[in-house]
Amino acid sequence: MMARVHFVYPNVTELKQRGGLIERWERARNARCDIVEVPADLIKNKTEVERTGQDVGAFLTQSSIELLYQRDRPVPADLKYSLHTDPSIPRNDRHGRRIVPPLRWHDPAWVSAYADMLLGLSDYLGTSPHAVEIYSGDRKNTVADIVRAIAVLSGAYLDALGSSPIFLLVNRAEQAVFSETQLRSFWLHLTDHCPDIETFAGVALDIRQFRIAKGDESAAAFARIFPESLKGFHMPAGPREPGNESTFWDSVSATMLSLRHEFFVKPDVIQQSRVEDGVRFAAGMLRRAGRELPPA
Repeated sequence: MMARVHFVYPNVTELKQRGGLIERWERARNARCDIVEVPADLIKNKTEVERTGQDVGAFLTQSSIELLYQRDRPVPADLKYSLHTDPSIPRNDRHGRRIVPPLRWHDPAWVSAYADMLLGLSDYLGTSPHAVEIYSGDRKNTVADIVRAIAVLSGAYLDALGSSPIFLLVNRAEQAVFSETQLRSFWLHLTDHCPDIETFAGVALDIRQFRIAKGDESAAAFARIFPESLKGFHMPAGPREPGNESTFWDSVSATMLSLRHEFFVKPDVIQQSRVEDGVRFAAGMLRRAGRELPPA
C-alpha cells in the first residue's frame, strides 16, 4: 500500500499575508491541494512593526497574532494546514537596517517561547497544524540542538492538545543544515537519541536550495539522504528550475516511489498564476513514480 501524499498550497503573494484559513482553503481545493500553507514568521517587516509595536525578529504575542491574522469560524472539519516558520533571512528593521533574526535552537528558554507562540497561533486559528516547517538558522545551532528543540515543540503540542504535528526541517544554503551531510547527521542524531519523536519529525527537502548548495553533485548527494527522513519536498515549477538533469529527477522520482510514510509536496512558487504549473510538474513526478494526485 502506497503512502498518502499531501499537496500543499503555497503562500502566494496574492493572498493577504498572514491572513486566515478559509480563503487559502478555497484556493487550495481549486488547485487540487489538500493542505494550505500559513506563514508563521517572527515579526518581519516595517508594516508589522508599526501595527504591533514590536521589533523585527520578536515573537508574536497574543495581541500581535490577533492583529496580523484573521480568525475564521467555523473551520471546516476537513481543512488541514501547515505552518511555515521564520526562515531567518535578512529583513529591514524599523530604522532601515538590514538584520537577520536569529533562530536560537541552542537556547532552551527561546525554544520554550517559540513553542508558546506556535500554540497561541494554533489556538487562534482554531485548529492544530498538520505540519510545521522549521529552519536551522546559523551555525551556532547544532543538529543536537535542533533535535532537542523539535522534541520540546512536539512535546508542547502533545501536552496541550494530545497530538503533535510533524516538524519538518528545511535545508537552506549557508545555514547550519544545507547539504546531505547535515541532513544525514540530523536524522542519525534524532534516531539515536530521540527515537520516540521519529513519527513527529523529518526533512522537507527544498530542491532549489539543495541544487544551489550541491550544483553538479546534486544527484549523487541526493542519493545519500536517508529516504526514511524525507517527509516533504519543495518542488520547483518545472525541470529547468533549477536544472534539467535527468539523473537527478529520476532519483527523486524513484525515492518518492519507495516511501512508505506520508509526505508533503509543496510547489515552490510565489505567484498564484504559477501554482497550477507547480502542481502539474509535481503531479507528473508522482505519476512517474506510480502515484496519483489526491482527489479534487
